[in-house]
Amino acid sequence: MFSFRPSLTFGRIGRYTDVECVLPNKKWIDPTVLTKVFKTRVLEFTADSFFPKKKRAAGRKCANLPEQYSMQQDKPVVLTIDDDPAIRLGFRSYLEDCGYVVLEADNGRAGLEVWRNNPVDLILVDLHMEELDGLSVLSEVRRQDNDLPVLVVSGGGGINDVVEALRLGANDYILKPVYDMSILLHAIEKGLERARLIRENKNYQQRLEAEVSEKTEALSSLYSRLQSVVESTKKLIGCGEINESGPMILREFGYHLKAEGGSLYEVGTDQLRCIYSLDKGHAASTLVMPLPSGTVLSQALGASEPFIIENTDCQDWPNSGWSGYSSPSCIVFPLWDRKGRIFAIITLHNPVHGSFAAHDREIGAILASYVSEALQTGAAVATMKRQEERMIQSQKLEAIGTLAGGIAHDFNNILSAIVGYTDLSLFSEELSGPLKRNLEQVKKASQRARDLVHQILSFSRLEESQESVIDIVPIVKEALKLLRASIPASITIERDVVEGIGLIKADPSRIHQVLMNLCTNAAHAMQEKGGTLRVELDKVEPNDQGFSHLGGQRCIRLRVADTGTGIPAEALARIFDPYYTTKQKGEGTGLGLAMVQGIVRGAGGAVNVESEVGRGSVFDVYFPLVETPAESVQQPVDFVMPMGNECILFVDDEETLAEMAGEMLRKLGYQVKIMTSGIDALQLIEASQEHYDLVITDQTMPNISGLDLARSIVALHPGVPIILYSGYSAAISADEAREIGIKKVLMKPLSMTLLSQTVRQILDEKKRE
Repeated sequence: MFSFRPSLTFGRIGRYTDVECVLPNKKWIDPTVLTKVFKTRVLEFTADSFFPKKKRAAGRKCANLPEQYSMQQDKPVVLTIDDDPAIRLGFRSYLEDCGYVVLEADNGRAGLEVWRNNPVDLILVDLHMEELDGLSVLSEVRRQDNDLPVLVVSGGGGINDVVEALRLGANDYILKPVYDMSILLHAIEKGLERARLIRENKNYQQRLEAEVSEKTEALSSLYSRLQSVVESTKKLIGCGEINESGPMILREFGYHLKAEGGSLYEVGTDQLRCIYSLDKGHAASTLVMPLPSGTVLSQALGASEPFIIENTDCQDWPNSGWSGYSSPSCIVFPLWDRKGRIFAIITLHNPVHGSFAAHDREIGAILASYVSEALQTGAAVATMKRQEERMIQSQKLEAIGTLAGGIAHDFNNILSAIVGYTDLSLFSEELSGPLKRNLEQVKKASQRARDLVHQILSFSRLEESQESVIDIVPIVKEALKLLRASIPASITIERDVVEGIGLIKADPSRIHQVLMNLCTNAAHAMQEKGGTLRVELDKVEPNDQGFSHLGGQRCIRLRVADTGTGIPAEALARIFDPYYTTKQKGEGTGLGLAMVQGIVRGAGGAVNVESEVGRGSVFDVYFPLVETPAESVQQPVDFVMPMGNECILFVDDEETLAEMAGEMLRKLGYQVKIMTSGIDALQLIEASQEHYDLVITDQTMPNISGLDLARSIVALHPGVPIILYSGYSAAISADEAREIGIKKVLMKPLSMTLLSQTVRQILDEKKRE
């Protein structure tokens, strides 16, 4: 005898089903053995072979959950859809043993009905079924639920079925027969775990969305305030000095933070200065540092971020600089510069809604950050504009200097011809009185033109100042003569100059420049209505007001007074600043008075100015008296021209100047050889056997410079003295000239007197050597 039972825990489940056989001797054998023994084959296993009809009916009744489901709600629910009852039964028995609740359906349509009416955690579906196949079931499930795990279990599908099932959203594909049920269990657990993670992720996402929604609602209440702050920042564009922008800035803070009181302080080196207060009378105008420890503002000076004080009674309120505030709440915003230093502090009091909150601090911090940047940017822009103006003026000066250096040589060449031929004419004994006086005036004007060139070069830093002990009286008189011709007749010039007043140490051309500048400014102040220009020169003992650095010395005072428009008080303190001017654009550089002050201070003096709008201005220039013995004072040179008979080589590419100099030297008795080319002169010296007692050469010549020519001559004849002269001193290095062996450097224009004296001096020195 033998009996059969389904293989529910091991073996193979399929169309040809392996079974376990129980023989009388209790041995378990394989069905293939049975085939050999009984000459038969197990073709089909159905539920009818093993279970009574009552049980089969219960298996087909799959629309409702098992009765025990209510007791197993914590167990996962698996829906098995397969038209083979043996497979359904096998899956059910195994899965229930593993702790699952199993629902069944014998076709796809019934399976969908069970799925719609019952909570299902996972679906096992066969691929090939007569009524609605597995792919259709999978497609319908995915159409409504994309997260439910669905496992396809099939033994008759090909690779295309596998691909299609996975494309439709199957979580796994298991081939029948299932030799090892643990494979099925692993696939189910993996699918359920994935579903659990998806559910948790969705729940987490929902919680996040809820939190985001909550935060969004909280932020939306601040949105309009932030928009208002952003709009306010547009007003702050172009903020300049804190003194000008401070009131507007503090009002913006008070408006956005709903505060009725507050103050803006500027942080100085030794005090806090109140720029503006929303409610007058509550804040001190200044607070001397260091501040008392524990006060609000002392905390602000050491703060790294804005802060709120909820109970100001705990602070040293009176010493914080405030009084009379009713609210205990206070909010403080330090303003930092780009280097991290606090340059201002904003405090707000008396909030409209009781006390300040954290969002007030955040909004205020945004505004404070923008205000700090705007103030610094505005100040930087203002500074940049001032620097740009100075740079433009400096470029103008540089252009003037370049122009001056470029034309100085040519201009001095012209002056050399004028001065030289005038000297030649004055040297004539046949010259009549009136003609001689006229020529002397021509020479004096030429010398003044020479001084003007020197002033331009000096102004452009192309020529150094040449100080000497001088009498200022002749300079003042000559300047006033020149000035009379250049100012309108509606301006009367008065002068009070004391003769023999004393001596000062200064550059004569620069003193002339100071006087001309002051007088020109005075004339400009009177150009519309006319007036009186008065120049005084006297000796004074200055008081200590503004002149303590003169040490109580006796001084010569040069006073320039006018009856013009006067200088406003706010401009009076800045008139000596470089590039500052009260004139219209294009009428002045703003350098005149700055240059005046520089020249006067360079001479050890001082400048004082008094002015009243509508009444005029008075400039007093003080120069220290020089107690110099008479013999050391620079005396005017008499019209004495020493003569000689030596042989001189004169080289200048300007033929007019060469001929003029040659004539001068011949009149003085010298033998002169004139050359207009430096190269030709060098070749002459190399080829000639003649000996020259002196060589005079111009510096600026084509092909070879005066310095290079001098080097070559010294190399050929080391003992020959050389005089170098030029119209532009910056082209010649005095040290280099001495190293070469040049005895003297002269500047154009050369007067006959200076030329004769210099030539004789050099020749006499050579004889003494």
